[in-house]
Amino acid sequence: MKKIMIRVLLALLVLVVAYLAFNQVDARPIRSSLGEPPAPAADAFNKANGFYRLWTLTEPRDVDIETDAAILPYRRLFDPAFDNDRYIREFNQTWATHKKNYHASKELAPVFAALRFGGNWSSALNQYREQLTKAREEYGFMLARYEKLIDSDMFSDFSLVRADTPIPNLLAWLHTAKLSIALDIMAAQNGNAPEAAAHLLRHLRFAAKASANSRLLIANLVAKAVARLSIGALNDIMNQKDCPPQVFQLVYEQTNRPLASDEFGSRLSLLCEMSLPSDLDFSKESWYSRMKYKFLYQKNRTRNARIRFMEGVIRREQTPPFQWRDEPLAWKPLRTGIFWRLQNPVGKILLDVANSTNFIGVIYKSYQLKTFYDMAHIAADLHRGYDPARTIQAQLSDLPSYRELLDPCSGKPYVWNEAKQKLYSIGIDRRDNQGETKDYQDWQDSDYALPVILYVK
Repeated sequence: MKKIMIRVLLALLVLVVAYLAFNQVDARPIRSSLGEPPAPAADAFNKANGFYRLWTLTEPRDVDIETDAAILPYRRLFDPAFDNDRYIREFNQTWATHKKNYHASKELAPVFAALRFGGNWSSALNQYREQLTKAREEYGFMLARYEKLIDSDMFSDFSLVRADTPIPNLLAWLHTAKLSIALDIMAAQNGNAPEAAAHLLRHLRFAAKASANSRLLIANLVAKAVARLSIGALNDIMNQKDCPPQVFQLVYEQTNRPLASDEFGSRLSLLCEMSLPSDLDFSKESWYSRMKYKFLYQKNRTRNARIRFMEGVIRREQTPPFQWRDEPLAWKPLRTGIFWRLQNPVGKILLDVANSTNFIGVIYKSYQLKTFYDMAHIAADLHRGYDPARTIQAQLSDLPSYRELLDPCSGKPYVWNEAKQKLYSIGIDRRDNQGETKDYQDWQDSDYALPVILYVK
């Protein structure tokens, strides 16, 4: 009996050793057919780079953010002339303190909540005029810095392609942009609509530039959010009964050039995301976790699977949705079947958790920005020549802008819903939902809709 038990234990030991040995045989690394992400611009570390202004947006009020002393701590994180590992380690240890330099007032939360597509922003913000006036004074120094940011001739994200690369305070960027946009709407209500529209167009141009030149995916998404908000505010101003005709002309002229694919898309940041190293730091984990990583994680096989998936995401985003042959690319779970644990189980778990449907949301937001931009241009064209004696659909059909700017999701002209007074794209699900819009996390049965309210002048 004892001999049988010993043989069984030896057999189990052999199986365990064989299993662990099998998982030491990694795949050969592959190179993406899309190449590596391009390096930052040659003069990226020049003081004039707007990326420094993004980083220093939350510096204390009394700091002159244009000085060498102000930007040096951030340059040392990324410029290869410095010991990046050391400074990144030190920065990440104090990041919580850095974040405390900015506190968004809780009083502004309902103001920001009012900036939602589909509603009348001007009317919704009327009740918050006192809070906006107070916030303009309280955050005046950040608004002044934000003006310099959006006026930057150059914006080149020089973030390193590594998992621990520091990230600027993007929430401060988004909140400052929202405050500035809300103030523009209030200015338009006070009789300064042309000046407010011109300022919002500056917002939009900078956001498109930042979107195209962001290596960080989250920064790219914030840039696109700012661009969408700028378009929403411009559209809201055009939808007011007392909007001056010169606003329609200004918006029409300055949106006459369609957004380039890099300006509404995420190619650069997705390439950087794809190129992240697959090495994991388990040094602070338990002994059990370190052993799992050492024996049951295959770095190359994990990275290869991610490269193949990200290539599909990038190609899908670069292709107009009406040309897609199937649904937006979704991650196919690797933890399926009874034998999934046989090879690279830790890598499969990490891949499944990281990829899920997150990148469908990225594609959704890219085409949301593209369609809103196109439709705002068409709406400005419609506003400037509106004839109440004719149907809106007939007037749209006569506009070159409407005939030439086709919905990338259908390959056909944008749809006009007379009952809801909306111009809309059918969305990346490529099904017409009559202009109904949902959250990007529920992209199915969701269109991209822009309200267009016309008045007899």
